[in-house]
Amino acid sequence: MTSKKRVGERIEGTVDWFEENPTGGSVGALGFRQVADGMWLQDIQFDTGNALTVDHGAGLLQVDTGINAHRAAEMIANVRTVSDKPITHLVYSHGHTAYNHGVEVWFAHNEERGDPPPIVIAQRNVLLRLRRYRETQEYLERVTEWQFGFATNSIVGTEMFTVLRDPDVTYIDELTLDTERPITLIHSHAETDDGSGLWFPDDHILYGANATIGSFPNAGSPLRSPRDPRAWADQMDRYLELPAQLLIREYGTNIEGAEAIQDYLTTVRDALRWLRDRTLELMNSGMVLEDAVNQIELPAEYADSPWLPQTYGCADYIVREVWRIEAGWWDRNITSLHPAPLTASTDAVLAAITDKQAVLDAARAHLDADQPQLALHVVDLLAMARSETPEVAEAKALKAEIAAVLAVDSPTYMSTNYYGAVAAGHPARD
Repeated sequence: MTSKKRVGERIEGTVDWFEENPTGGSVGALGFRQVADGMWLQDIQFDTGNALTVDHGAGLLQVDTGINAHRAAEMIANVRTVSDKPITHLVYSHGHTAYNHGVEVWFAHNEERGDPPPIVIAQRNVLLRLRRYRETQEYLERVTEWQFGFATNSIVGTEMFTVLRDPDVTYIDELTLDTERPITLIHSHAETDDGSGLWFPDDHILYGANATIGSFPNAGSPLRSPRDPRAWADQMDRYLELPAQLLIREYGTNIEGAEAIQDYLTTVRDALRWLRDRTLELMNSGMVLEDAVNQIELPAEYADSPWLPQTYGCADYIVREVWRIEAGWWDRNITSLHPAPLTASTDAVLAAITDKQAVLDAARAHLDADQPQLALHVVDLLAMARSETPEVAEAKALKAEIAAVLAVDSPTYMSTNYYGAVAAGHPARD
């Protein structure tokens, strides 16, 4: 069985998440390993992410099946070094298809052995996500190119968001499996609204799904559907009620001991709630989003916490997400309420500027004064135009130069790649 996906060509100046942040916690690839009696972890994709295998007595339960057919075959081979029991259950930790593009290989493996097909289980919201992916696949492929630093059209058409298999069984809040080893699936609402945490009460082990990762919560991805920071914080409260002695995170190393687990969950929860409360405070005061993003600064207890490195998610993104959820999409500038087509509006601005060189000079002056963001605002007067003129070409080149400067000190992985893509010539809004 082969995968239709291929690895895209990387854009120079972008960051490879899988090389820079293996397992989401910058600790290096950990490989196939036992984490408890009858429990093993291995990478879902490219030396990152934790796929969990559990011996539940009469068989094996597998959480996530791998990014593609090749990786799935490697995962199965690893599992077969420790157990020959049938694979009875496959659990989607959440609905991101890349985590389970190896699912058919696991079914084929059971068939080859003469075992019954495994039961695929997921939280019910996975069905809604998969329907949306079927409707927006090409858009999501384009977004992935930009977000993960791949060249234009290197991911489009690779079927990265093709849904291979819907779950057989879904649940809403909790699902306790009829297995010798007690296992309860818990709805986990965090990076996605369709996650499944797993609680092993006899072992005091919690698999936290994508509510527990090795970076600042990714609750506000710039080009993805809304993610609710409040729900993520509430999820931490739910996990805090469990007497866990071992926390297996979806990304990052395991956390051992009740005290460390409580500290981790509490810190993530409190940081999210602080950000949301502060954002709402400024929103209620009448402030606009641009000013709120620049005014809000994380307290040191969160900004310097080892639990919250701003490598993937970041505080700015969460402020914007709270604003998007609570205040809608309009920026309160009446010009953008019913905008003209972009070609018409940018050409009108272009025609109105009689001294185009002055704009270029002003943008360059801001860049030279170490004010790259102000330089972007100025140069966009010309760089956004669709007309082909020497001044517009110069403006676009200057914008790319500014983006390269911003990429060096970018606050987070995704921003680095957005800047890097533009620096390398990505058209951004085309």
